[in-house]
Amino acid sequence: MSGAWGRWIRERRIAVGLGIGAGRRALASLLTWPGRLRVRLGASRAPAIVLVPQDLRTTDPVRADELAAGIFTFAGRTVEAADPFTITPPSEDWAEALATFSWLRHLRASGTPEAAEAGRRLVVAWIAAEGRRHPAGRADTVAAERIRAFIGASGLLLSGADQVFYRRFARALWRQVRDLEARLPRVPPGKDRLAVLIALVTAALCMSGEEKLLAKASRLLGEELQAQILPDGCHVSRHPGIIVGLILDLLPLRQLFPARNATPPATIVTAVDRMMPMIRFFQLGDGSLGRFNGMGPTPIDQVATALVYDDTRGTAPLSASHGGYERLEAGPAIVLVDAGAAPPARYSGDAHAGCLSFEFSAGRDPIVVNCGVPPILKAAWRTDARKTAAHSTVSVANRSSMRIGTGIWSEGLVVSGTGPVTRERRGQSLVARHDGYRSRLGVVHVRRLDLAATGDRLAGEDRIEGADQPYTLRFHLHPGVEVIPTEHPQAALLRLPGGDGWRFVADQPVAIEESVALAQAEGPRRALQIVVAVASSAAIPAVTWAFQRLERPQKRAEPLPEPELPLG
Repeated sequence: MSGAWGRWIRERRIAVGLGIGAGRRALASLLTWPGRLRVRLGASRAPAIVLVPQDLRTTDPVRADELAAGIFTFAGRTVEAADPFTITPPSEDWAEALATFSWLRHLRASGTPEAAEAGRRLVVAWIAAEGRRHPAGRADTVAAERIRAFIGASGLLLSGADQVFYRRFARALWRQVRDLEARLPRVPPGKDRLAVLIALVTAALCMSGEEKLLAKASRLLGEELQAQILPDGCHVSRHPGIIVGLILDLLPLRQLFPARNATPPATIVTAVDRMMPMIRFFQLGDGSLGRFNGMGPTPIDQVATALVYDDTRGTAPLSASHGGYERLEAGPAIVLVDAGAAPPARYSGDAHAGCLSFEFSAGRDPIVVNCGVPPILKAAWRTDARKTAAHSTVSVANRSSMRIGTGIWSEGLVVSGTGPVTRERRGQSLVARHDGYRSRLGVVHVRRLDLAATGDRLAGEDRIEGADQPYTLRFHLHPGVEVIPTEHPQAALLRLPGGDGWRFVADQPVAIEESVALAQAEGPRRALQIVVAVASSAAIPAVTWAFQRLERPQKRAEPLPEPELPLG
């Protein structure tokens, strides 16, 4: 009872803290209303755009032709329309993707007169739709991305444009910047606040007459980077993918400061330097990033672009002690382990209950993965994707190792979960334990992993210490892995896409069940999982298991032909 009572007190304390923070942001936002009202009722400025930032994200000329022809493909849906802002969107994801205007980069890269005309037509359509309070474009991060997209494509849009369009475009941009600046106090901490501040600093550097905004926004951006980027380069939310997007946003921003004879905050420079090695840290053999804490499909093109700017060109670090991850690497094998506590509640909107889960690849073939997050239909899968059962780890009594809040202020945030994780590492061996189940179920999970020096064997042991509870080991397989039936009840044979064979063996019966690979570029895809279920931790406190690479059979050499004696 004392454990449950202590947990209840901790959860209430977290909820109260979140409520106080939300209240302060709401009050700060309320105080900005007079200024926002003056902007809406008063005359707007039409500032000059003096700089255009570099865009490091890849472009597609085919997409540019489609956009010019009125074909809009976002979030897995395609719509044909002359004015896409007047139709009923097929999904919320589609509407948000349209409203970001990030697709302007394809038209910008095309650079043709047809692309410029299409871009101007769509910007004018948006301005008219925004006048009707187009709902999809009101989100803070959507507005931030649209501001950066407008500025980035301004060279294309304004080249050859008449004075009427120039003034209309510049005024619309100025109003959006003012509105986003006024909404800044209400933006919660985390990646959304970083996105808004990056947009404001970009606007201040690229538009004339924004010295005051530049001083304020750059100072706040530096403070947020200092708070959110940990000393080892991980983001405080423990989401691997955030660092890739931040690097691609901050690198062009660093170049803009000297162009305006301004000095960037030192934290911008150091944050990029800290984050860059972590991209290599989170990469498996195929280049994808580990599917932990909200990570979806890896944008391989963005990862490759970011790594071009890695001056160190070094090997990946083996430990991220502040972020709570470990990397085992030997021969062609790589193992990534989530060995960290839940992030602070205010940064935990993407956190998953996957403590002590791991991903494992051999060469370019991922073998064991987590389910991850889908690129589309995120809301439908959000709850299930965050559960412990969606990760390659142990779930106790079919429960998750952390609890997600459902209150007004704690909705979607972690209110209780794993505390500090104890880790002991020697070379390519790791022993870690977490207490995410202690207060509710009275147990502690201990996992041991040993990667052979040759990389052809990964051995493990999972132990449940404390009260008697049922528990289940899950090893979610990459959808490219084929499971070959075997009569052995404690083993399974695996065939990898590259042709190699692996054998999984445990000291308890093994079952093969259906799973789903969510983090696929095409959307959720059927997969399989290896399951070892134990009814009583008192009777069977530990399960040992191993993945072992099978030797490929060697082809027999053909016998040499018998020499023939000459006749005659």
